[in-house]
Formats: sequence, C-alpha cells, structure tokens
Amino acid sequence: MPRVLVVEDGKFFLSILTSKLKDAGFDVAAAASRAEAERRIAEYSGDIFLALLDLNLPDAPDGEIVDAIIDHGLPVVVYTGNFSEDVRDRVLSKKVIDYVVKEDPSSLDYLVRLITGLHRNRTIKALVVDDATSARHYTRDLLRQYQFHVVEAANGAEALDVIAREGDVRLMITDYHMPVMDGFQLIKEVRKTLGRERLAVIGVSSAGSSTLSARFIKSGANDFLNKPFLREEFFCRVQMNVDVLEHLGALQSEASKDYLTGVGNRRSFFAAAAPLLAAAQRGQAPIAVGLIDVDSFKDINDRHGHDVGDVVLARLAAILAEQVRRTDVLARFGGEEFCVLAFNLSAEDARQYFERLRQTVADAVVETARGDFRVTVSIGVCTGLRETIHQMISVADTCLYAAKRAGRNRIDIAE
Repeated sequence: MPRVLVVEDGKFFLSILTSKLKDAGFDVAAAASRAEAERRIAEYSGDIFLALLDLNLPDAPDGEIVDAIIDHGLPVVVYTGNFSEDVRDRVLSKKVIDYVVKEDPSSLDYLVRLITGLHRNRTIKALVVDDATSARHYTRDLLRQYQFHVVEAANGAEALDVIAREGDVRLMITDYHMPVMDGFQLIKEVRKTLGRERLAVIGVSSAGSSTLSARFIKSGANDFLNKPFLREEFFCRVQMNVDVLEHLGALQSEASKDYLTGVGNRRSFFAAAAPLLAAAQRGQAPIAVGLIDVDSFKDINDRHGHDVGDVVLARLAAILAEQVRRTDVLARFGGEEFCVLAFNLSAEDARQYFERLRQTVADAVVETARGDFRVTVSIGVCTGLRETIHQMISVADTCLYAAKRAGRNRIDIAE
C-alpha cells in the first residue's frame, strides 16, 4: 500500500484522518511533531509518497515543518485550522501542492480525494505543448508537482510525433498560438484517432476571450484556461478532467467486460476481432477461432449450486487468460461458453494451441467452498478463413457439437 506521512498534533483529528486514509487504501505514518516526522522519514526510508502537514506544531509553531519536509524531497499538502490570505500566499510560494483549511467534514473528504488523485496521477502521462520555453517549463513543473509523468513539445507537429511515439499520453495541455501547427489544428488532428475517453485536452492562451474558448471547445478540447492562471484553478481543472477521463474509462471497461469472470464480453470480442480478420483477409497472418464449452456444467450447478458454478467459470476464465497470448482475443460468450480468436497461427499450430488449452484446463484443480473440482472442456475450432467472424464462429460451433458427441474433453477442427 502507498504510505502517507501525516503530521498532526491533534489526536482527534489525526484519528479521523488516519481512518479515512486507511479506508481509501493508504498506510499512514503518523507524527505529532517535527522531530517525530523526521524520525518517521528515517524509519520508512523512501517509502513515503506524500506528506500531509499541519502548519502549527509544538516544535514548529510557524510552519517550519513545510521547508523541513520539502528538503527531504517529499510532495507536500498543507492543512491548517487558521486561514488568511497572507498565510495562503506564503505557503503556496513554496513547492506545496495544495493548501486546505480544516473547516468541516467536507475538508477531510477533499483531502482524501486529493491524495487519492495524486497517487493516481503517478500512472498518467501528460503532454505540454507550447512554443514559449518558459511557459512550457512552468506548466511542466506544475504537472510534475502534481505527480504526473510529463513529456513536452514545442508545436503541434512535434506533439503529434510525441503522441505517436509515447502511445499512452492521457492528458494534453496545449497553447493556441504556435508555429508549424497551432493548437486548434493539433486538437483536430488528435481527435481523428483519440476520443475524449482516451485523451483529455485543455487549451490555454494569453489572448483569452470567450470566442477563443469556444473555438477550443469546438475543435475538440475538454476545457480552456486563460494565461496567467492561478495554480489552484489550474490544478482543479486538471484533476476534474482527469477524473472525467477515468470515469469514462471505467464505464467503457465495464461495458466491454463480463461481470463474472472479468474477461471480455461478446461486444468487446467482435470489436477486437474485426481488424484481425481484415489483416488475415489481406494475407498478413492467418487466424483461428475456437469455441470452448465446459463439459457437464449443468450437473455442476444442479449438484453443487450456482455459486459453485460461478467459481468454476471464474477459475476457467483465469486459466484461459493466463494461457492465451497477448495478440489473442478472449471473451465469455454467455453461460459456460468462451471464445478465443488466435492470431497468426497455421492450421497445425492452431491444433496444438487449442489442445494445450484443453489439457491445461483438465489438469487444473478448481477450489470451491464445497470442495475441489476438476473440469474438462470441449473445443470446436475453425482455421479456414471466412468472409465474416460470425461465419467462422458458426463453423467452430458445429465442431464443438461434434466434440461433445464424440465423448467430450476433446477438440474438433475444421478448415
């Protein structure tokens, strides 16, 4: 678990905050003073990802704790019961991520959401696009402070190259006025291949106007900020857009996965299979489609209950997911039936491949609350290319029934 250093001398507040952070999946290293915080840092030796600091401590009454912890290279969030513009400005002039006031329970909830978001940001790659080096580096440094992995580009054309090279950019901050390719052109090009569920885009410009903002949004941006912007507003906008991106990604994942087994569903199978079939039809590589069905599954449900049947299906899915290659497509088609599209396999290689799947399942032990089970599967395989995936599945289905009639726990293949 990621560990957070919490420096707070109020026992009640520390207890509540620790409980909330643990519920959110964090370990907490607690300290009630600057000296104790130093000991915690030495104790955990680089195993702390962020520090949450009270400004007023018995041995650091005037916020000295902030500089002390920053000197250790830790990201810092400050919270305090006393708010003033002078204190706020003084704190935010340092390399502090955020400044939160202890007001009511909502401030605690905000702190937990903030820390959760910062930890998530460590897995997200952000691209900053601006021809002005100082402005680009300022935005880059802010994003790094917020724990993003950051790459840069000086214009739209460079940005397209970076996106193609990196392959996993999830957030882009782009200026409008740039040589070679401006921000509008860049966003329009990006949106040809990357939708809003794949990449969040925030436009920025010092020539801000409602017209410019509208043009950014119409070009495909998610949001717009005028330069110069407040750090707090920038961070809130960035986090809001990343939250939406993650939410859309979660919805898309839920829509494409089978709820019980976690492997793909029929919808995701056909979406992934279409380009592989097209590649096979162009002669780039052969494909094979196999339908896999659990033998005597009705007996398992009738004798041991559907809860045991669900465990069997989940374990089978896990076995198949471990065995198929990264280039293959695995999905649950419904009930006890799964489908695999194997890419770049000859007919003979496909026979060996699906025979290995069958044998691996037969050798596995499925542990359930009502005892351990061994299950077998029958597999029907189509190795001959057809015009559609549906036609190949139909051939595989015919082979599957032939395998069942021949005694189960075997494969049957047709070209």
